[in-house]
Amino acid sequence: MTLTIEHADLGKLGGQLGRGGQAVVLEAPEVTLPGVPGPLVYKQYKKPPNSGDELRKIVAQRDKLSAVDRARLDGCTTWPLRVVERAGVPCGVLMRRIPPEFGEQVKEIHTGNTKWKPCEVQFLFVDTALLGGPLVGRRVPTWEQRLTICRDFAGMLDFYHERVNAVFGDINPKNELYRLDDTPSVMFIDCDGVRLMSQGASNVQLNVDDWRPPEGGSLNRLTDRYKFGLFVRRSLLPGARASIATDPGAMAGVLDAEGADLLTRAIAKGADPRQRPSPYEWWRYFSILLGDVLDPPSLTQAYVDRPFVAEGLAVQLHWQATDAVSLDIVANGRTTSIDARQGGGVVPLWLDRTSHVTVTAVNPMGADTRVLDPVAVIPPPSVLGTPVAMPELPRVAELTGALPRPALPQLPDVVLPEPFDPLAAMASPARPFGWPDFEIAGFPFDLDELLLGGPSLVEELLTDSEETT
Repeated sequence: MTLTIEHADLGKLGGQLGRGGQAVVLEAPEVTLPGVPGPLVYKQYKKPPNSGDELRKIVAQRDKLSAVDRARLDGCTTWPLRVVERAGVPCGVLMRRIPPEFGEQVKEIHTGNTKWKPCEVQFLFVDTALLGGPLVGRRVPTWEQRLTICRDFAGMLDFYHERVNAVFGDINPKNELYRLDDTPSVMFIDCDGVRLMSQGASNVQLNVDDWRPPEGGSLNRLTDRYKFGLFVRRSLLPGARASIATDPGAMAGVLDAEGADLLTRAIAKGADPRQRPSPYEWWRYFSILLGDVLDPPSLTQAYVDRPFVAEGLAVQLHWQATDAVSLDIVANGRTTSIDARQGGGVVPLWLDRTSHVTVTAVNPMGADTRVLDPVAVIPPPSVLGTPVAMPELPRVAELTGALPRPALPQLPDVVLPEPFDPLAAMASPARPFGWPDFEIAGFPFDLDELLLGGPSLVEELLTDSEETT
């Protein structure tokens, strides 16, 4: 796993894209990373961070995610992809460049030229007349688009907490962008300031004025919940001083009773931080307002094609699920996550030992899990011996010293005639040797005439013979 890159390997850097209090963002057109979509940028720190290890852990966390979660992270954040170092000292990070759909062409008052600028969420707090006027010159979102942005923000924050195991921390008017299209959504930037759940606090996370949680202290999930409540209050009721508003009571005529209760628990003065609604609760609330059907997934079918398999070969997992977003498959202690929105399919599994297979269909509403019967993994036969014992024959020669003779039945006594001796017969005085006497045979035809006379003679002879007869 590659976590760092030397500054010299960035090649020639491009123009400046942005500037903040702690860093400058520059184009990095000559750098490409495997498996990372789109062009990259280099965020150069004005002052090195206290701990380079924390930055490397953030980079490493991306590679620990499943392919589905990693794709979602890449599509909705500018997560750090490499730590840039000079002689082992971190000086910045490589990130994905902000996609153009999270900005718009804005006309500059002084020059009259148009320039692409990111859509920071702070514009959602501006009075709609001012936002669409010549001074700001931005598109004004509809009420439904505002609700959709709030829902997506809540879903992304839930994804951070539950799947990435990170606290975003510095939620502020500039660290989140929005897009207004068929599916309005949110992108998180400046993600090098996040904190993993298992991470210490060497690099202090920041708080922007007017976004500070009342309890103070380090940032955590509860402070993320507070700041999201502020975002809901300020983006759904824009206007004068909305960017610093903290009063949930003003939303009584904007949200229904359930929404007002969620907001009161989130940001009301003196409210218990532990009672702040989770991002998931907010996601569910906004989804219902938008008319979405909210049902937990149902894993309707899950089985493997055979109960045993030879080691080194794959079994095929057949599955079907409704309303599932992802499918988590656990086998041999390893988890594989796939996109389940297609509703079903077949997944090959390579098992290295006999074990159960656990299949879980997941969506933001819940999960449905099924544990399958164990699949037996059969190792290959040993080359040192046969898998089946051969029969052993008795070694008679070793026991008796000689091979055994087969036992045959006794043959009957048969009297055979004496053999004939022709020489002795010839020498016998009882019967001298000679040809046997044969009777003289007569033949009524002359053979010479028969052969020389031809067919006419034959016909004559035959006729005479018949007359004689």
